[in-house]
Amino acid sequence: MNLYAADTAAWKALVLRLAGVLGAEFFLENGSIREIHVLADETRSPKQIVRDIQSALSAKFGMEIDHRIISVAQIPDGARETHCRMICERLELISDRTGVSAVVHLTQGGHSFEGRAKCDATPGGRTGAIALAAVRAVDGAFSDEFHVVLEDVRRTEFSSRNCILAGLVLKSKGRSEPLLGACYEGEDPNFSVALAVLDAVNRRIAMMPCPNAAEQTMPEE
Repeated sequence: MNLYAADTAAWKALVLRLAGVLGAEFFLENGSIREIHVLADETRSPKQIVRDIQSALSAKFGMEIDHRIISVAQIPDGARETHCRMICERLELISDRTGVSAVVHLTQGGHSFEGRAKCDATPGGRTGAIALAAVRAVDGAFSDEFHVVLEDVRRTEFSSRNCILAGLVLKSKGRSEPLLGACYEGEDPNFSVALAVLDAVNRRIAMMPCPNAAEQTMPEE
């Protein structure tokens, strides 16, 4: 079956609704699913989770998945909290005659991380700068083995509501993994951009390394 990367968001959304599943990532090769990695708690056995994934994807999308390409990693109850989620504490937008500077302040596990980016004073430029600043802050939280890159960010409409989609790439040991985050626009549309970036990262956070021990500040380019 020939599949497309754009469909992975729908597959992940379905798998994440299954009992015991905390996270899921689909890896494609030549348009087909090569691997499915799943993070789960210990409320259900790995075999049960694998069967549920096979049944769900078959019923919803007509996909026949070999159980051998599904790997399940389990963590004890409460252990997920030790892999602290990233929180956006503050967003600063500074305007001057040369454009707009975005500064995103994140916290994770008691550590602070800051990212900066500059853009022209247009709505699209502002959105891109906020997303880039958020990604730079995120990147500072990981070990040197991991690197996060902003691929795309855009405003769109879904279910008659405005939302932000953020596409990232996680690079590690010569391997690239696409990450997708989404956030409905709230009272502050600019803050929603940073939240969309964090949504992409926090879906994967339990499988990532802990933050660096010291406070990090990402330089402005």
